[in-house]
Amino acid sequence: MAYTKAFLSNGVEVKTAPIGFSWTTFFFGFWPAVFRFDWMWAAILFVACLLTYGIAGLVFAFFYNKIYLKRLLEKGYTFTSLGGLTEDAMKNYLGYVNIPMMKQ
Repeated sequence: MAYTKAFLSNGVEVKTAPIGFSWTTFFFGFWPAVFRFDWMWAAILFVACLLTYGIAGLVFAFFYNKIYLKRLLEKGYTFTSLGGLTEDAMKNYLGYVNIPMMKQ
């Protein structure tokens, strides 16, 4: 389990994005991406796990949650809650200069 969760919204739908190490990817490989409907990364992780006999799941566990969070931001989602992190901490985690916050 990641150490915290951020909440994002696109105005219609609210999604939860774990922040930190992905234990679910560590143990279950590509399945977390499938359950999050992240089809591109599910396919990439599936092929990588096949080619590396599952070792790719161990490697992807370190950065899949960050990939998922960035993909949500690319799709137009904005943060409703940073999950207890400061704005600067989230900027450092994502490597962004500005992060989109939902207007209150």
